[in-house]
Amino acid sequence: MKNEMQLSSSVEKMFTQKEIEEILKDEQRFYIEHAEKNWLNRYFKIKAIANETKVPSIVSSISDMPHGSSNFKKSKTEMYAIKTIQASEWLEILGSTIQLLSPIEQELIELKYLRRRNDGARYSDESIYPQLYIGKTRYYEIKKEALEILGRHLYGVFAEKDFS
Repeated sequence: MKNEMQLSSSVEKMFTQKEIEEILKDEQRFYIEHAEKNWLNRYFKIKAIANETKVPSIVSSISDMPHGSSNFKKSKTEMYAIKTIQASEWLEILGSTIQLLSPIEQELIELKYLRRRNDGARYSDESIYPQLYIGKTRYYEIKKEALEILGRHLYGVFAEKDFS
């Protein structure tokens, strides 16, 4: 506790209160953007990959490369299977991370990002907060907090190149 207080006072000497608040806001924005861009906005695409069924090719490929060779390419069927498994793991990680949120945060994330209207579009914020029986200001506070929590927990879990 004493070390934390010393660190806190040394940080306060280096930065003004306003600068500290800006740094924290930037950090919060980073995690919110990460949760939306790299996880929630990809949800339907990854879900489609996880549920995709590919029929194996009936065309054989012949290679003079021995099977033990490190340069041996995987078959298309293997690649589809691996991608499907990775997508399923991705969905499990997202689902278990959402479970860490409070019930109202979970419902908000579900309604805003994991469900679509009949025309395929996302539900608007204006249509969600009445369903949660909360006001507009409280809705945006909860949404911001939920996204930040998700972003912090999910940051670095999957390499961004895995599912572009």
